[in-house]
Order: sequence, then C-alpha cells, then structure tokens
Amino acid sequence: MINVRKKRKESTKKTGIGRMLLLLFVIIPLLGIVIGYGVSKALIIPYLTENHHDTTGGLTEGAGQEAAQPTADTTEPASEEESRTTNAYQRMFNVEGLELYRIQVGAFSSQENALDLAGELNDKGMAASVDTEGLSKVYAFYSLSMNEAEAYLGHIREHYSDAHVSHIGYPSVDISLADLSSEQAGLISDQLRECKDMITEVTAEDISGIDISDMVQEHKGRIEKFNTEVSQTSWPSSAEKLVDEVSMLYTAMLESYSEYNHQTGIPGQISMELINCYVGFLKRISVMI
Repeated sequence: MINVRKKRKESTKKTGIGRMLLLLFVIIPLLGIVIGYGVSKALIIPYLTENHHDTTGGLTEGAGQEAAQPTADTTEPASEEESRTTNAYQRMFNVEGLELYRIQVGAFSSQENALDLAGELNDKGMAASVDTEGLSKVYAFYSLSMNEAEAYLGHIREHYSDAHVSHIGYPSVDISLADLSSEQAGLISDQLRECKDMITEVTAEDISGIDISDMVQEHKGRIEKFNTEVSQTSWPSSAEKLVDEVSMLYTAMLESYSEYNHQTGIPGQISMELINCYVGFLKRISVMI
C-alpha cells in the first residue's frame, strides 16, 4: 500500500518549492519592473526633461534666433538691390540707330557748287540732299537697304557716271536718367520706336513714286499725338534737354510731312528729309547724354 500521508507531505513539499521558484523568478522581477517604471515616470523622466530644456532648450531657441537674424539681414538688402536693378532697367531705354545707304553724285569744297548740283538733280526729277560736314557732298538717293541702293544706282549713272553708293552707320543711343520714371522712359521710348518705323515705311514706298498721301496723313496724326503727350507730361529737370530734342524731332518731321505733295513732289525727297531729321536727332542726343 501507498503511504498517503507520506505522499501528501512530499506533495506539499514540492508545492512549497514551486511557489518559492515562482516567487523568485517571476513575481519578484515583475514587481521590480513595475516599481522601476513608477520611479522612472515619477522622478527620473521629469528630472531629465527639465535639465534638457535648461541646457539645450535655450541654446536651441537662441540658435534659431541667431540663424533667423542673418536671414532677415541678408534678405532685405537683396530685395532692395533687386528693386534698384529693376528700376534702373526700366528707366533706361534705347533709341534705335540706322544704317544708311546713299548714292553720292558729287563732292565740293564750295557749298554753293553743291547746292547748284542739288538744284540740277531736282530739275531732272531726282531727289537731292547736301551734307555739309567736311566737303559738301551731294546725294541723289537715300535707302535703309544696300540692295535697294545698288539697284537704283544704274538709274542715277545714266546722268552721273561717277555716282556710287556710300554707306554710313548711326549707332543706337542708350538713354539713362536717374530722375526719369519708368512710365516717362516708356513713353519716349515707344514714341521714338514708332517714329523710326514710320520713316522705314515711308522710305520703302516713297521712291517708287506711288501716292503715299494717306500714309503721310496717318503719320502726321500720330506725331501730333506724340507731341501733345510730351507737352502735357511733367518731366524732371534732368530730362528737359532730352524732351526738347524729342519735340524738335517731331516738329521737323511734321514740317516734312506737311510739304509732301504727290502731284508736284519728287520721288524720294520726303524720305531724305525724314531720315535727315532722325539722323540729326541721333547726333545731338549722342553728344548730350
């Protein structure tokens, strides 16, 4: 027979050992973890967080401010510089130059002899212009195209065998006035560009001998409008000379247009006069600016 009491004692003994092992390896470690977590949450983590803010939070904030300050310092001047560059660009404009091809028929030391030859050309139904810079040179044809001048040269040589094509370039002029607003600069720039286009248009049609009366009237209306706009605009003192020159150009062009008469006019004459007006303007402002 099995001794029940002995078995019970052994069982109780084993049970006690098992409980001790459970307590030693499971419950006590778990309890340590719980207690450690509680202590960390209540004491250690707040302490470390507070020290972190004290040691690094202020520095981080300060560093941020220091980093932001140079950005503010450098950004604003860059913006001002960009604004100055934009304004400078807007206040600058270019007056277009031109390449001129002329058929020369004579050159004289005497201006009177040059004028006599010019009159002779007119009597033969040919346009004439006298350039008095240096020798007095007489021209019978103006064109903005070399091919057109060379094509017309044969017609002139039927009367003057020594005639030849002479080329001269008048460079563009850059205008820059600090006191001129972008709107004022744009007004003059656009008007002068249109004037150059009008001269080009007349020159291309005038020499053919066709009636350009409608074109002349339309151009006159535009230039009169330009003149009115310029006279009604308030200009800074630094721009007065330029504005005077622009007004002189418009007045001279209007006089040339007003003298046009298809019935009695000489083909090519109004082209010469308009080009001379523009060339004179380019010369004057190139010295003035």
